[in-house]
Amino acid sequence: MKKYYVFIFIFVFVLIGCFPRSEMTKDLGDLPQKHAPRHKKPEQVENFLTRQMQRQMDEDYNIIHFSLWHQKQPFHALPERVFADFKRFSKNLGYGENKIKHTSAWLNNLRQNASLDNYPNALYPAITTRNTNLRALPTQGVHFNSPDGDSSGWPFDNLQRSSVAANTPIFVCHISADKSWALVETSFAFGWMPVEDSARVDDAFIKRWESSRYVAITVNRTSILDTKGNFILKASLGHIFPLLRETPEGMEILVAVADEEGNAVIKRSFVSYQHSAVKPISFNYDNAAKIVSELRGETYGWGGLYGNRDCSAMTRDFFAPFGIWLPRHSADQVKEVGDYIELDGLTPEEKEKIILENGIPFLSLLWFRGHVMLYIGEQNGRALIFHNIWGLRIKDEGGVESKKIIGQAVITTLHPRCESDNIDQQQGCLLDRISAMNVLLPSMKSP
Repeated sequence: MKKYYVFIFIFVFVLIGCFPRSEMTKDLGDLPQKHAPRHKKPEQVENFLTRQMQRQMDEDYNIIHFSLWHQKQPFHALPERVFADFKRFSKNLGYGENKIKHTSAWLNNLRQNASLDNYPNALYPAITTRNTNLRALPTQGVHFNSPDGDSSGWPFDNLQRSSVAANTPIFVCHISADKSWALVETSFAFGWMPVEDSARVDDAFIKRWESSRYVAITVNRTSILDTKGNFILKASLGHIFPLLRETPEGMEILVAVADEEGNAVIKRSFVSYQHSAVKPISFNYDNAAKIVSELRGETYGWGGLYGNRDCSAMTRDFFAPFGIWLPRHSADQVKEVGDYIELDGLTPEEKEKIILENGIPFLSLLWFRGHVMLYIGEQNGRALIFHNIWGLRIKDEGGVESKKIIGQAVITTLHPRCESDNIDQQQGCLLDRISAMNVLLPSMKSP
Protein backbone atom coordinates (compact mmCIF):
# COMPACT_ATOMS: atom_id res chain seq x y z
CA MET A 1 0.00 0.00 0.00
CA LYS A 2 2.83 2.40 0.88
CA LYS A 3 4.42 1.74 -2.51
CA TYR A 4 1.09 2.54 -4.17
CA TYR A 5 0.81 5.97 -2.51
CA VAL A 6 4.43 6.81 -3.32
CA PHE A 7 3.72 6.04 -6.97
CA ILE A 8 0.64 8.28 -7.09
CA PHE A 9 2.54 11.15 -5.46
CA ILE A 10 5.39 10.85 -7.95
CA PHE A 11 2.89 10.54 -10.80
CA VAL A 12 1.11 13.80 -9.97
CA PHE A 13 4.34 15.63 -9.08
CA VAL A 14 6.02 14.73 -12.37
CA LEU A 15 2.98 15.56 -14.45
CA ILE A 16 2.39 18.92 -12.85
CA GLY A 17 5.66 20.10 -11.41
CA CYS A 18 7.23 20.99 -14.74
CA PHE A 19 4.58 23.58 -15.70
CA PRO A 20 5.71 27.19 -15.22
CA ARG A 21 3.39 28.85 -12.71
CA SER A 22 3.11 32.05 -14.72
CA GLU A 23 1.58 30.17 -17.65
CA MET A 24 -1.13 28.20 -15.89
CA THR A 25 -3.90 28.50 -13.36
CA LYS A 26 -3.05 28.95 -9.72
CA ASP A 27 -4.76 25.63 -9.05
CA LEU A 28 -2.18 23.78 -11.13
CA GLY A 29 0.74 25.34 -9.33
CA ASP A 30 -0.71 24.43 -5.95
CA LEU A 31 -1.50 20.77 -6.70
CA PRO A 32 1.75 19.11 -5.52
CA GLN A 33 0.97 18.70 -1.78
CA LYS A 34 2.83 17.07 1.10
CA HIS A 35 0.40 14.18 1.15
CA ALA A 36 -0.13 11.79 -1.74
CA PRO A 37 -3.53 11.69 -3.50
CA ARG A 38 -5.81 9.05 -2.06
CA HIS A 39 -8.04 6.77 -4.14
CA LYS A 40 -11.01 4.84 -2.89
CA LYS A 41 -10.19 1.12 -2.55
CA PRO A 42 -6.97 1.19 -4.59
CA GLU A 43 -6.75 -2.61 -4.78
CA GLN A 44 -10.12 -2.82 -6.52
CA VAL A 45 -9.24 0.01 -8.89
CA GLU A 46 -5.90 -1.56 -9.80
CA ASN A 47 -7.55 -4.87 -10.73
CA PHE A 48 -10.87 -3.52 -11.91
CA LEU A 49 -10.63 -4.69 -15.52
CA THR A 50 -9.57 -8.31 -15.92
CA ARG A 51 -7.96 -9.50 -19.13
CA GLN A 52 -11.17 -11.32 -20.01
CA MET A 53 -13.19 -8.13 -19.60
CA GLN A 54 -10.71 -6.20 -21.69
CA ARG A 55 -10.72 -8.82 -24.44
CA GLN A 56 -14.49 -8.50 -24.75
CA MET A 57 -14.32 -4.72 -24.83
CA ASP A 58 -11.49 -4.93 -27.37
CA GLU A 59 -13.56 -7.22 -29.60
CA ASP A 60 -16.37 -4.66 -29.46
CA TYR A 61 -13.84 -1.95 -30.35
CA ASN A 62 -12.73 -3.83 -33.48
CA ILE A 63 -16.29 -4.56 -34.59
CA ILE A 64 -17.19 -0.87 -34.42
CA HIS A 65 -13.87 0.27 -35.94
CA PHE A 66 -14.31 -1.93 -39.04
CA SER A 67 -18.10 -1.72 -39.35
CA LEU A 68 -17.79 0.85 -42.16
CA TRP A 69 -16.43 -1.79 -44.54
CA HIS A 70 -19.59 -3.89 -44.20
CA GLN A 71 -22.28 -1.33 -44.92
CA LYS A 72 -23.86 -0.66 -48.29
CA GLN A 73 -25.48 2.73 -47.67
CA PRO A 74 -24.72 5.82 -45.59
CA PHE A 75 -25.47 5.23 -41.93
CA HIS A 76 -24.69 8.63 -40.40
CA ALA A 77 -24.26 10.82 -43.49
CA LEU A 78 -27.95 10.76 -44.33
CA PRO A 79 -29.12 13.16 -47.06
CA GLU A 80 -30.98 15.41 -44.64
CA ARG A 81 -27.86 15.80 -42.50
CA VAL A 82 -25.61 16.57 -45.46
CA PHE A 83 -28.04 19.18 -46.82
CA ALA A 84 -28.46 20.62 -43.32
CA ASP A 85 -24.78 21.62 -43.22
CA PHE A 86 -25.19 23.89 -46.24
CA LYS A 87 -28.44 25.29 -44.84
CA ARG A 88 -26.78 26.03 -41.49
CA PHE A 89 -23.93 28.00 -43.04
CA SER A 90 -26.27 29.90 -45.36
CA LYS A 91 -27.79 31.45 -42.23
CA ASN A 92 -24.35 32.38 -40.89
CA LEU A 93 -21.79 33.00 -43.64
CA GLY A 94 -19.08 33.73 -41.08
CA TYR A 95 -15.54 34.98 -41.64
CA GLY A 96 -12.53 33.58 -43.46
CA GLU A 97 -8.89 33.38 -42.46
CA ASN A 98 -8.44 36.96 -43.75
CA LYS A 99 -11.09 38.19 -41.25
CA ILE A 100 -13.35 39.21 -44.14
CA LYS A 101 -16.94 37.99 -44.13
CA HIS A 102 -17.80 35.21 -46.56
CA THR A 103 -20.19 36.01 -49.39
CA SER A 104 -23.14 34.05 -50.70
CA ALA A 105 -21.07 33.30 -53.80
CA TRP A 106 -18.52 31.52 -51.60
CA LEU A 107 -21.14 29.14 -50.25
CA ASN A 108 -22.86 28.74 -53.65
CA ASN A 109 -19.57 27.65 -55.24
CA LEU A 110 -19.09 25.03 -52.53
CA ARG A 111 -22.66 23.84 -52.96
CA GLN A 112 -22.26 23.57 -56.71
CA ASN A 113 -19.06 21.56 -56.37
CA ALA A 114 -20.69 19.25 -53.81
CA SER A 115 -23.17 18.26 -56.52
CA LEU A 116 -25.66 16.76 -54.12
CA ASP A 117 -28.49 16.34 -56.64
CA ASN A 118 -27.43 12.73 -57.14
CA TYR A 119 -26.35 12.03 -53.56
CA PRO A 120 -24.98 9.46 -52.81
CA ASN A 121 -23.02 8.73 -55.99
CA ALA A 122 -20.12 6.53 -54.74
CA LEU A 123 -20.79 3.91 -52.01
CA TYR A 124 -17.56 1.95 -51.60
CA PRO A 125 -15.19 1.01 -48.74
CA ALA A 126 -11.81 2.71 -48.44
CA ILE A 127 -9.02 3.48 -46.00
CA THR A 128 -7.22 6.71 -45.19
CA THR A 129 -3.61 6.75 -46.33
CA ARG A 130 -2.68 10.04 -44.65
CA ASN A 131 -3.54 11.86 -41.46
CA THR A 132 -6.40 14.02 -42.59
CA ASN A 133 -9.51 15.95 -41.51
CA LEU A 134 -13.26 15.70 -41.86
CA ARG A 135 -14.75 19.01 -42.96
CA ALA A 136 -18.37 20.14 -42.70
CA LEU A 137 -18.13 21.53 -46.25
CA PRO A 138 -15.80 20.57 -49.13
CA THR A 139 -13.13 23.19 -48.47
CA GLN A 140 -9.90 23.70 -46.53
CA GLY A 141 -10.97 27.29 -45.90
CA VAL A 142 -12.18 28.33 -42.46
CA HIS A 143 -15.44 29.63 -41.03
CA PHE A 144 -15.30 31.75 -37.87
CA ASN A 145 -18.30 33.31 -36.17
CA SER A 146 -16.26 36.44 -35.54
CA PRO A 147 -13.19 38.07 -37.10
CA ASP A 148 -11.71 38.20 -33.62
CA GLY A 149 -9.98 35.37 -31.78
CA ASP A 150 -10.91 33.14 -28.83
CA SER A 151 -14.24 31.30 -28.55
CA SER A 152 -15.98 33.14 -31.41
CA GLY A 153 -13.03 33.00 -33.79
CA TRP A 154 -9.62 31.41 -34.04
CA PRO A 155 -8.95 28.54 -33.37
CA PHE A 156 -12.61 27.45 -33.44
CA ASP A 157 -13.09 26.78 -37.14
CA ASN A 158 -16.73 25.74 -37.55
CA LEU A 159 -15.86 23.72 -40.65
CA GLN A 160 -13.49 21.43 -38.73
CA ARG A 161 -15.37 18.30 -37.68
CA SER A 162 -12.60 15.92 -36.68
CA SER A 163 -9.11 14.77 -37.51
CA VAL A 164 -8.80 11.23 -38.87
CA ALA A 165 -5.72 9.07 -38.42
CA ALA A 166 -3.95 7.45 -41.34
CA ASN A 167 -5.16 3.89 -41.99
CA THR A 168 -8.64 4.45 -40.57
CA PRO A 169 -11.43 2.43 -42.27
CA ILE A 170 -13.94 4.68 -44.04
CA PHE A 171 -17.00 4.40 -46.26
CA VAL A 172 -17.08 6.76 -49.24
CA CYS A 173 -20.59 8.05 -49.84
CA HIS A 174 -20.14 10.76 -52.45
CA ILE A 175 -17.59 12.41 -54.75
CA SER A 176 -17.66 16.12 -55.60
CA ALA A 177 -18.09 17.46 -59.14
CA ASP A 178 -14.40 18.29 -59.48
CA LYS A 179 -13.46 14.82 -58.13
CA SER A 180 -11.24 16.35 -55.44
CA TRP A 181 -13.50 15.86 -52.39
CA ALA A 182 -15.14 12.76 -50.93
CA LEU A 183 -17.95 12.75 -48.38
CA VAL A 184 -17.05 9.85 -46.09
CA GLU A 185 -18.10 8.13 -42.90
CA THR A 186 -15.81 6.85 -40.17
CA SER A 187 -16.93 4.86 -37.14
CA PHE A 188 -17.12 8.13 -35.17
CA ALA A 189 -18.03 10.98 -37.55
CA PHE A 190 -18.72 11.95 -41.16
CA GLY A 191 -17.57 14.81 -43.35
CA TRP A 192 -15.72 15.92 -46.47
CA MET A 193 -12.17 14.69 -47.01
CA PRO A 194 -9.65 15.33 -49.82
CA VAL A 195 -9.82 12.40 -52.23
CA GLU A 196 -6.04 12.00 -52.30
CA ASP A 197 -6.05 11.16 -48.57
CA SER A 198 -7.71 7.76 -49.05
CA ALA A 199 -7.61 4.64 -51.21
CA ARG A 200 -10.27 2.13 -52.24
CA VAL A 201 -10.17 -1.33 -50.61
CA ASP A 202 -11.43 -4.64 -52.02
CA ASP A 203 -12.59 -7.86 -50.35
CA ALA A 204 -9.12 -9.37 -50.34
CA PHE A 205 -7.65 -6.31 -48.62
CA ILE A 206 -10.44 -6.25 -46.03
CA LYS A 207 -10.03 -9.94 -45.26
CA ARG A 208 -6.31 -9.61 -44.64
CA TRP A 209 -6.63 -6.38 -42.66
CA GLU A 210 -9.32 -7.76 -40.37
CA SER A 211 -7.80 -11.18 -39.68
CA SER A 212 -5.14 -9.99 -37.28
CA ARG A 213 -4.25 -8.80 -33.84
CA TYR A 214 -3.64 -5.08 -33.64
CA VAL A 215 -0.93 -2.75 -32.43
CA ALA A 216 -1.71 0.56 -30.71
CA ILE A 217 0.75 3.42 -30.94
CA THR A 218 1.60 4.67 -27.44
CA VAL A 219 3.91 7.61 -28.23
CA ASN A 220 2.87 10.76 -30.09
CA ARG A 221 4.37 11.55 -33.48
CA THR A 222 5.93 8.16 -34.07
CA SER A 223 7.52 7.65 -37.49
CA ILE A 224 6.36 4.50 -39.26
CA LEU A 225 9.11 3.14 -41.52
CA ASP A 226 9.09 0.45 -44.21
CA THR A 227 11.39 -2.57 -44.19
CA LYS A 228 14.13 -0.50 -45.84
CA GLY A 229 13.94 2.24 -43.25
CA ASN A 230 12.07 4.70 -45.46
CA PHE A 231 9.42 6.97 -43.92
CA ILE A 232 5.79 6.08 -44.68
CA LEU A 233 3.67 8.13 -42.29
CA LYS A 234 3.52 9.76 -38.87
CA ALA A 235 1.37 8.07 -36.24
CA SER A 236 0.29 9.23 -32.79
CA LEU A 237 -0.97 7.73 -29.58
CA GLY A 238 -4.15 5.73 -30.13
CA HIS A 239 -3.56 4.97 -33.82
CA ILE A 240 -4.18 1.31 -34.72
CA PHE A 241 -2.39 -1.01 -37.18
CA PRO A 242 -2.62 -4.78 -37.86
CA LEU A 243 0.16 -6.84 -36.26
CA LEU A 244 2.04 -9.18 -38.58
CA ARG A 245 4.61 -10.57 -36.15
CA GLU A 246 6.76 -9.67 -33.16
CA THR A 247 10.53 -9.58 -33.60
CA PRO A 248 13.43 -8.92 -31.19
CA GLU A 249 13.79 -5.41 -32.63
CA GLY A 250 10.11 -4.47 -32.62
CA MET A 251 6.76 -5.26 -34.15
CA GLU A 252 6.17 -5.79 -37.84
CA ILE A 253 2.89 -4.17 -38.82
CA LEU A 254 0.80 -3.67 -41.93
CA VAL A 255 0.41 -0.19 -43.38
CA ALA A 256 -1.90 0.83 -46.23
CA VAL A 257 -0.71 3.12 -49.02
CA ALA A 258 -2.29 4.11 -52.32
CA ASP A 259 -1.12 2.84 -55.69
CA GLU A 260 -1.18 4.92 -58.89
CA GLU A 261 -4.82 4.00 -59.54
CA GLY A 262 -6.02 5.00 -56.07
CA ASN A 263 -6.34 1.46 -54.71
CA ALA A 264 -5.00 0.48 -51.31
CA VAL A 265 -1.97 -1.80 -51.17
CA ILE A 266 -0.28 -3.20 -48.09
CA LYS A 267 3.31 -2.51 -47.08
CA ARG A 268 5.20 -4.22 -44.29
CA SER A 269 6.55 -1.80 -41.72
CA PHE A 270 8.20 -1.74 -38.30
CA VAL A 271 7.53 0.09 -35.06
CA SER A 272 9.59 -0.23 -31.88
CA TYR A 273 8.34 -1.63 -28.58
CA GLN A 274 9.10 1.74 -27.00
CA HIS A 275 6.48 3.38 -29.23
CA SER A 276 3.74 0.73 -29.38
CA ALA A 277 2.04 -2.20 -27.71
CA VAL A 278 -0.27 -5.04 -28.67
CA LYS A 279 -3.85 -3.92 -28.11
CA PRO A 280 -5.35 -4.14 -25.55
CA ILE A 281 -2.67 -3.24 -23.02
CA SER A 282 -3.43 -4.19 -19.42
CA PHE A 283 -5.42 -1.61 -17.53
CA ASN A 284 -3.36 -0.66 -14.48
CA TYR A 285 -1.93 2.47 -12.92
CA ASP A 286 1.48 2.08 -14.51
CA ASN A 287 0.02 1.96 -18.01
CA ALA A 288 -2.56 4.66 -17.33
CA ALA A 289 0.16 6.94 -15.95
CA LYS A 290 2.34 6.30 -18.98
CA ILE A 291 -0.47 7.25 -21.37
CA VAL A 292 -1.36 10.39 -19.39
CA SER A 293 2.31 11.37 -19.25
CA GLU A 294 2.53 11.13 -23.03
CA LEU A 295 -0.56 13.29 -23.51
CA ARG A 296 0.27 15.80 -20.78
CA GLY A 297 1.15 19.25 -22.02
CA GLU A 298 -0.14 18.62 -25.54
CA THR A 299 -1.30 21.80 -27.26
CA TYR A 300 -5.07 22.18 -27.60
CA GLY A 301 -6.30 21.56 -31.14
CA TRP A 302 -9.96 22.22 -31.93
CA GLY A 303 -11.35 19.23 -33.85
CA GLY A 304 -7.82 17.85 -34.13
CA LEU A 305 -6.44 20.82 -36.05
CA TYR A 306 -2.67 20.98 -36.55
CA GLY A 307 -2.29 17.37 -35.46
CA ASN A 308 -3.29 18.20 -31.87
CA ARG A 309 -6.29 17.13 -29.80
CA ASP A 310 -9.29 18.76 -28.19
CA CYS A 311 -10.91 17.41 -25.01
CA SER A 312 -12.87 14.51 -26.53
CA ALA A 313 -10.11 13.50 -28.95
CA MET A 314 -7.78 13.18 -26.00
CA THR A 315 -10.12 10.98 -23.96
CA ARG A 316 -10.85 8.87 -27.03
CA ASP A 317 -7.17 8.30 -27.76
CA PHE A 318 -6.39 7.69 -24.08
CA PHE A 319 -8.71 4.67 -24.03
CA ALA A 320 -7.79 3.26 -27.47
CA PRO A 321 -4.65 1.33 -26.37
CA PHE A 322 -6.75 -0.32 -23.65
CA GLY A 323 -9.21 -1.54 -26.30
CA ILE A 324 -12.04 0.71 -25.09
CA TRP A 325 -13.94 2.42 -27.91
CA LEU A 326 -15.46 5.87 -27.43
CA PRO A 327 -17.49 8.06 -29.79
CA ARG A 328 -15.90 11.31 -30.97
CA HIS A 329 -18.27 13.90 -29.50
CA SER A 330 -17.97 14.72 -25.79
CA ALA A 331 -21.71 14.37 -25.12
CA ASP A 332 -21.83 11.00 -26.87
CA GLN A 333 -18.85 9.76 -24.88
CA VAL A 334 -20.77 10.29 -21.66
CA LYS A 335 -24.28 9.36 -22.79
CA GLU A 336 -23.80 6.48 -25.23
CA VAL A 337 -21.36 4.21 -23.39
CA GLY A 338 -20.78 3.18 -19.80
CA ASP A 339 -22.93 3.84 -16.71
CA TYR A 340 -24.42 7.33 -16.91
CA ILE A 341 -24.85 9.26 -13.65
CA GLU A 342 -26.90 12.46 -13.78
CA LEU A 343 -25.41 15.35 -11.80
CA ASP A 344 -27.37 18.29 -13.15
CA GLY A 345 -29.35 20.21 -10.55
CA LEU A 346 -27.17 19.18 -7.61
CA THR A 347 -25.08 21.54 -5.51
CA PRO A 348 -21.32 21.61 -6.16
CA GLU A 349 -20.75 19.83 -2.86
CA GLU A 350 -23.22 17.07 -3.75
CA LYS A 351 -21.61 16.63 -7.17
CA GLU A 352 -18.10 16.24 -5.84
CA LYS A 353 -19.26 13.81 -3.15
CA ILE A 354 -20.87 11.56 -5.80
CA ILE A 355 -17.77 11.78 -7.98
CA LEU A 356 -15.46 10.79 -5.14
CA GLU A 357 -17.73 7.97 -3.97
CA ASN A 358 -18.58 6.49 -7.36
CA GLY A 359 -15.75 7.48 -9.67
CA ILE A 360 -13.13 4.93 -10.68
CA PRO A 361 -9.82 6.67 -11.41
CA PHE A 362 -8.87 6.58 -15.11
CA LEU A 363 -12.18 4.85 -15.97
CA SER A 364 -14.60 7.71 -15.32
CA LEU A 365 -15.55 10.71 -17.44
CA LEU A 366 -16.98 14.01 -16.21
CA TRP A 367 -18.93 16.23 -18.59
CA PHE A 368 -20.66 19.52 -19.13
CA ARG A 369 -21.84 20.81 -22.47
CA GLY A 370 -18.82 21.24 -24.73
CA HIS A 371 -16.21 19.68 -22.46
CA VAL A 372 -15.25 16.21 -21.18
CA MET A 373 -12.66 15.34 -18.51
CA LEU A 374 -11.00 12.18 -17.21
CA TYR A 375 -11.32 11.62 -13.46
CA ILE A 376 -7.97 10.35 -12.12
CA GLY A 377 -8.50 10.27 -8.32
CA GLU A 378 -8.51 12.63 -5.36
CA GLN A 379 -6.22 14.79 -3.30
CA ASN A 380 -7.14 16.35 0.03
CA GLY A 381 -10.80 15.49 -0.49
CA ARG A 382 -11.01 17.03 -3.95
CA ALA A 383 -11.36 15.30 -7.26
CA LEU A 384 -8.44 15.45 -9.68
CA ILE A 385 -9.10 15.54 -13.42
CA PHE A 386 -7.00 15.32 -16.55
CA HIS A 387 -8.30 17.27 -19.53
CA ASN A 388 -7.29 19.21 -22.61
CA ILE A 389 -8.82 22.62 -22.10
CA TRP A 390 -8.77 25.84 -24.09
CA GLY A 391 -9.35 28.21 -21.17
CA LEU A 392 -11.44 29.53 -18.31
CA ARG A 393 -13.85 32.42 -18.51
CA ILE A 394 -12.88 35.48 -16.47
CA LYS A 395 -14.25 38.97 -15.85
CA ASP A 396 -12.35 42.16 -15.20
CA GLU A 397 -13.36 44.73 -12.61
CA GLY A 398 -15.70 46.31 -15.14
CA GLY A 399 -17.48 43.04 -15.82
CA VAL A 400 -15.95 42.56 -19.28
CA GLU A 401 -15.62 38.86 -20.14
CA SER A 402 -12.51 37.25 -21.59
CA LYS A 403 -10.58 33.99 -21.34
CA LYS A 404 -7.66 32.84 -19.25
CA ILE A 405 -6.01 30.66 -21.90
CA ILE A 406 -4.61 27.31 -20.76
CA GLY A 407 -4.50 25.75 -24.22
CA GLN A 408 -3.09 22.36 -23.30
CA ALA A 409 -3.68 19.03 -21.55
CA VAL A 410 -3.37 19.52 -17.79
CA ILE A 411 -4.30 18.13 -14.39
CA THR A 412 -6.54 20.29 -12.22
CA THR A 413 -9.12 19.99 -9.50
CA LEU A 414 -12.70 20.99 -10.28
CA HIS A 415 -12.00 24.35 -8.61
CA PRO A 416 -9.32 25.93 -10.80
CA ARG A 417 -8.57 29.60 -10.14
CA CYS A 418 -6.67 31.99 -12.36
CA GLU A 419 -3.66 33.94 -11.07
CA SER A 420 -5.84 37.03 -10.99
CA ASP A 421 -8.61 35.19 -9.09
CA ASN A 422 -11.21 36.79 -11.36
CA ILE A 423 -12.90 33.63 -12.62
CA ASP A 424 -16.44 34.12 -13.88
CA GLN A 425 -18.24 32.25 -11.10
CA GLN A 426 -21.22 31.38 -13.30
CA GLN A 427 -19.24 30.09 -16.28
CA GLY A 428 -15.67 29.55 -15.08
CA CYS A 429 -16.07 27.06 -12.23
CA LEU A 430 -15.87 23.53 -13.60
CA LEU A 431 -17.71 21.91 -10.70
CA ASP A 432 -20.68 24.29 -11.01
CA ARG A 433 -21.03 23.42 -14.69
CA ILE A 434 -20.66 19.62 -14.56
CA SER A 435 -23.87 17.90 -15.67
CA ALA A 436 -23.01 14.19 -15.74
CA MET A 437 -20.55 11.46 -14.96
CA ASN A 438 -19.88 8.23 -16.83
CA VAL A 439 -18.16 5.15 -15.38
CA LEU A 440 -16.83 2.92 -18.15
CA LEU A 441 -17.84 -0.37 -16.61
CA PRO A 442 -17.18 -3.71 -18.35
CA SER A 443 -20.94 -4.12 -18.65
CA MET A 444 -21.06 -0.98 -20.75
CA LYS A 445 -23.82 -0.75 -23.28
CA SER A 446 -22.96 -1.33 -26.91
CA PRO A 447 -22.53 2.05 -28.67
